[in-house]
Amino acid sequence: MKAIPNVLTLFGLVMLLITGCNQSKDSQTGNDAAKQEEADVLQHDGFVESQALTARQNPGSSQAARETSRSLLDNIASNSDLSTFNSLLSKAGLAKSLSGTGPYTVLAPTEAAFQELPDSLRNNLENPAYHELVQQLLNNHIIAGKLTTSDLQDGAILKTAAGHQLKVAKRDDKVQVGNAILEKPDGMCSNGVLHTINKVLVPVDETAL
Repeated sequence: MKAIPNVLTLFGLVMLLITGCNQSKDSQTGNDAAKQEEADVLQHDGFVESQALTARQNPGSSQAARETSRSLLDNIASNSDLSTFNSLLSKAGLAKSLSGTGPYTVLAPTEAAFQELPDSLRNNLENPAYHELVQQLLNNHIIAGKLTTSDLQDGAILKTAAGHQLKVAKRDDKVQVGNAILEKPDGMCSNGVLHTINKVLVPVDETAL
């Protein structure tokens, strides 16, 4: 059964994408939730594909060994091609969670992926007025569980920490999640797996899946 879309969040992101306005946000009930511990930001409810429990790595590769012993956040922070994603995670309050136990699967957009966003959205990503919407956008790149490419079956539906759904498509040697292609998959980390992707996963209506 598909999850009910988070209509308010989706509407807010669409308006941010189209207008790029600097309007002030209305006061909302539950603002205290945004100030909770960073580790509580990720929501783990909903359906997720079965997770892989073992790291797939070349035993003779010291680089693979280093990546496996480091957290998701450490590996994201050390990759210059993920600098925008890393900066936004920190400002949105998600960094601490990705240093925790997990496990998580993270779909990390590259610098080129962020550059492809419309100016109206990209220019407001670090605007404090849109903190909660950006937090939801980033959560759409995080999935509970440790999912390698071998766990991502063609046609599978994954639920993100934002409560949205992403469909998996596998064609030849390429794996697509949502509208993004996994460019550098299966980066094994101590608390999950990191997949570098070529698109920013802006939430869409799940009825299109």
